[in-house]
Amino acid sequence: MGLTLAAAAAGGMGLNAAPALAARPNLLHPLPSNTPDQAVAKLMAGNARYLQLKHSTSPRDFELLRSQAVEGQAPFAAILACSDSRVPVELLFDQSIGNLFVVRVAGNVASSAVIGSLEYAVEALKVKTLMVLGHSQCGAVKAAIENKDVPGQVTTLYSYMHAAIAKTPSKDYQAVVAQNAIEQARVLSTASPVISHRIKTGELRVQPATYDIGIGKVALLDLA
Repeated sequence: MGLTLAAAAAGGMGLNAAPALAARPNLLHPLPSNTPDQAVAKLMAGNARYLQLKHSTSPRDFELLRSQAVEGQAPFAAILACSDSRVPVELLFDQSIGNLFVVRVAGNVASSAVIGSLEYAVEALKVKTLMVLGHSQCGAVKAAIENKDVPGQVTTLYSYMHAAIAKTPSKDYQAVVAQNAIEQARVLSTASPVISHRIKTGELRVQPATYDIGIGKVALLDLA
């Protein structure tokens, strides 16, 4: 995905961010996010604030944030998350307008459309980390394990989760959720030349993780 394609993607998606904005001071979240490891640390620090009910964005900040958003976007991280309404991505990382590029789909699966969206975040917006976030009580994973025949297009998602199910002989629900986050992260790391190139150059970290709905805590997983 070259610069020309990145610019075309920006126009086609209606996102005013090619080229990406230069990193600007973040008054609300002073932790640096210049490297992949710093970006992950910033996400986890935000989750710690969320757990402590110490949200750093107040209503009076929104006017400033909206005015900055008109100029373009410069997120430091991209998140592939499930569509479940109980997983409020920006809230659980205590991030506000313009900080995260979020792609959501049931089961947080890396389909072609999802990969394309995340390639945009990597190539045009220069995010430093790409997190795949599974979660407890995931209905999509449960349906895939049970191989439920349901009406509509839901069953088309099952194939993306087969690898995680196959690698979890016990079929333990939560173990499959974690393994699925790992498998989708592996797909993103290998199936996309755009993403894999940024990993090789040290400019990007792909990080699987899980979110516990009841506790509110994000746990990092080992991709290796």
